[in-house]
Amino acid sequence: MSDFGNINFGRPIGEFEEGVGAQFGTFRNRGTKTIAVDVAASETKAEISRGGFTIPELTINPEIVGSFLDDLVLVSTKVVTQTIAPGTAVAVGTSIDVVLAETRNLPVAVIPGIHQQFADLTMAELHQNFTGVQAVRDLVRTKGSAADLNADDISVLTSALADQQINVSSTPGETAASAFTALQAAFTFQG
Repeated sequence: MSDFGNINFGRPIGEFEEGVGAQFGTFRNRGTKTIAVDVAASETKAEISRGGFTIPELTINPEIVGSFLDDLVLVSTKVVTQTIAPGTAVAVGTSIDVVLAETRNLPVAVIPGIHQQFADLTMAELHQNFTGVQAVRDLVRTKGSAADLNADDISVLTSALADQQINVSSTPGETAASAFTALQAAFTFQG
């Protein structure tokens, strides 16, 4: 189980009961389902390899490396692809290959189904163009995908896009949904 993210049971939790031992808590909601969640404090160790060879953990001198790193430009990387789809449950020990990249110069066009007026921009450029637009930030933060946009959301987004001279129509590649898809990617990679 990941130590990151929230657990969403789909409805309010009614009570919390201690389970067997200190490893498990049992959440009982108002329905009939019982969900056991492993909350053990056991250490998890990632086995990292490159080209089939294990990359060992190295002991470093924190004072020296700290002073060296203080002088470097911070480069933020994000996972851009992985061999197992995000959200897929896997067994402990399953290998997952990930590709990390500095996404600032990543072309928006790498995302399928984007608005054509964003195709020549980088993620950083698109993010910068809309980072000050509260309506766009709110939509990107609260909607999981373009399919979650309702008529009011589309109206708000269309207005915000018009303010930036972005055309919205029912033509593929010019829809509010295609603009949202691109904006969501830019905010995800640059946010």
